[in-house]
Amino acid sequence: MRILFFFFGLIQTVVFAQPPPKLELLKSKNQWVDSNLDKDGWKYFQDQYTNESSLNEGDEESTFIPSLLQSGKDLFSSLTGFSFSIRRFRMKGLSNRYFSQSIHEISMNQLSDGNIPWVNWGGLNEVTSNNQYAAGLKDNEFQFGALGNAVFMQLNASKLFPQTTVSLNLSNRNYHQRFAFTKVWSENKNGWSFASSFAFKQGIGGVIKANEFKGASYFLSIDKRLRNQLFSLVLLGNRQVNTRAAAITQEVVQLANSKQYQPVWGYQSSKIRNASWQFNHHPMLILSHEFNLHEKIKQVSTLLLSSGEKYTTALDWYNAIDPRPDYYRYLPSFYSDSLLKQNVLSQIQLNPSQLQIDWDQLYWINQNSTSDKRARYLLEDRVEQSKKIVLNTRYRIQLTNQLLISFQGQYRKEAYTYFKRINDLLGAAYSMNWNHFAEDNLPNSTAIQNDLNHPNQIVGQGDTFGYSYKMLLSQWLIMSQALYTMPKFDFNAAIEYTSTLYQREGNYRNGVFPQNSYGLSEPNYFNNGQIKVGVIYKLNGRNYFYFRTAFSSKPPLVNDLYISPRISSLKQLDISNERAYMAEAGYILNAPKLKITLNGYWINIYNAMDVMSFYHDGYRNLVNYALSDIGSKMVGLEFSMAVSLNGRVTFNSAISAGKFVYHGRPNYIVMADNEPYISEKGFLYIDQFPVTGLPQLALYNGFTYRSNSNLFLNLSSSYMGNQWLSFNPIRRTYDAAQNLPIHLDVDQITRPNNLPNAFILDFSAGYSCRIKKFRDGSAYYLQFFLGVNNLMNQSIITGGYEQLRFDLPGGDVNKFPNKYYYSLGTLYSLSVKCKL
Repeated sequence: MRILFFFFGLIQTVVFAQPPPKLELLKSKNQWVDSNLDKDGWKYFQDQYTNESSLNEGDEESTFIPSLLQSGKDLFSSLTGFSFSIRRFRMKGLSNRYFSQSIHEISMNQLSDGNIPWVNWGGLNEVTSNNQYAAGLKDNEFQFGALGNAVFMQLNASKLFPQTTVSLNLSNRNYHQRFAFTKVWSENKNGWSFASSFAFKQGIGGVIKANEFKGASYFLSIDKRLRNQLFSLVLLGNRQVNTRAAAITQEVVQLANSKQYQPVWGYQSSKIRNASWQFNHHPMLILSHEFNLHEKIKQVSTLLLSSGEKYTTALDWYNAIDPRPDYYRYLPSFYSDSLLKQNVLSQIQLNPSQLQIDWDQLYWINQNSTSDKRARYLLEDRVEQSKKIVLNTRYRIQLTNQLLISFQGQYRKEAYTYFKRINDLLGAAYSMNWNHFAEDNLPNSTAIQNDLNHPNQIVGQGDTFGYSYKMLLSQWLIMSQALYTMPKFDFNAAIEYTSTLYQREGNYRNGVFPQNSYGLSEPNYFNNGQIKVGVIYKLNGRNYFYFRTAFSSKPPLVNDLYISPRISSLKQLDISNERAYMAEAGYILNAPKLKITLNGYWINIYNAMDVMSFYHDGYRNLVNYALSDIGSKMVGLEFSMAVSLNGRVTFNSAISAGKFVYHGRPNYIVMADNEPYISEKGFLYIDQFPVTGLPQLALYNGFTYRSNSNLFLNLSSSYMGNQWLSFNPIRRTYDAAQNLPIHLDVDQITRPNNLPNAFILDFSAGYSCRIKKFRDGSAYYLQFFLGVNNLMNQSIITGGYEQLRFDLPGGDVNKFPNKYYYSLGTLYSLSVKCKL
């Protein structure tokens, strides 16, 4: 406690020792201020220093104190957004649906899963940095916002920084080379503005031997200003295909003698081939219209159209042994007999290729098992096609100098089509569209049919099989908010109402669920609302105190509503809206040489839902664990500080410390894919268990040096701890505890698994030089950037999970051990950018 008093006393001394601000022009401008750094580098460097106008704020003698400005990012996010990402850090412990990313005032969050599809505009770093940021419940003029944070991106050509840049990046990350060209024209005398950007990424091999990455992104923006109106067109997209990494057990790490081992690839005719790919391409067309109806009234209307596809590839097999080289029955730990264990170990040591996929063997089996060459093995695509249309209109009304109000109306329609597609028959002639897990469903002889409308269907390469269905989603939204500014106080309030419709449409009549699989299901309607209020007390132009609170009600995610939408329209038994309550309070100091943000928060979430699908050894089938009434509580503190030590050196620090736990006992039901009834139901005993998958303690410290010659250096450290693996719900049920052998304690299977703490050092450097200056004041610049992450070359566990398979009769947690993801060691990114 004395240390805390001393710490805050020191801060107070520094604050009141600051000289009064002077309104003066900056004598020199670092060229990095106008640069758009590579996102894989220290992108927050620009965000942190572009708001230099804040140095001139805070006349303590003024009777009207300025409000806090919207900026690219707040200090805490600028420092932590990149450094903590290696451990999947999420602010306040919230899930993805409580964060928002908008482009031209339209939220990019998907109704299906709540996620933000960042990959859709990946690679367009030079034009996607024009953002405004609202941390937590902070007010903004565009939308209601989000409990976590909200980012608002503007891509109008007339609002982008005029530039002509050519960029080249070399890296040992997932991609190895990146080339980008960006051109932004200033508005001409006829009111036209243009902007375009193109980027290409590629990489083969590297830290992971079978890694491959190819991406091409594109952007076009056209503006036409007509008196008090602005018409805009934006087209953007990113076509990307890359290999994926799988989580691995500690046993295979030891067998392969590498934490970068991957079981998803092998050799075919002596050439590397990967079985796990991911493809994504969702181009977007955005049309917007800004109309200044009056000097105090502005209307902004936006139409978004998007259509695209993504898929992942995986091996599938029928009446054949498991082709995965890390399958638990192929490993020494499966055998209890010491001689058999040693024999398996010796075979792997003598022939390490056993730990990779034997593609030649799969082809041989397909071509020689039956005379008609029916596929025993095949490579499948798990496809998601989507179409989206969104129409949004917002009115901004400045009623008085102190009162600003806005109204928003939006209609959103999303349609998703899910199916499996044969990518490669691996030398076979055909396959059958059968449900092989239902072969034992006697006397129901039709259960094996994936589609009763086309029984015994023969399928070949490019054909749909397995499952095929659509999710039809739509939502109406209306929102209103107000901001009232006073000399010492700012008040804000916002309210939002949504009406959401979910409906499943089956393209197959499944043999197990013939009455609940084909055609349109009953629609599901959800009415929800959100409300938030906040107040800021402006002690002076440097010191701000605030308090905000909110209530949020959201519909369940459609992927958590249906138990197994692949084969039926059956839904969870206990369906309700997800509710969240939040309050936060904090302090902001914005002085010339010292910046501080301090935020404390409390969040309580009720009635969340989840569905987990996996292979269950007891049922010998794919099963679906449908969870409902999940509650969680997050309490914590966020602190950040930037101190200018001598005008050239800045010390930055950030702390995120919280306690995130589940509360209550969620309900669960179990349904197997080959049985049209509920097999189990009960409660999960996870009350006060930690929320998993993210660090609950994260610390950042760094020093930045900036010279007058446009050089910057940064050395930083990050520490992350209190992180637990995503856990298996089966191990937290009554049945799991009751069936344990006498020698086992319940705590041995229910205790969450804690990840080791991680300490990471990062370094970055940048230099900008002028290579030519013209009489009109313009110039050509050459910029260099080097970013090195994980200087100590540690192979850090970045995440993982308990396997959903569990030895229920024996209670042996080591039979299906935990799986982990590992970092790639030291990573570098070297960029050269020419600004013409």
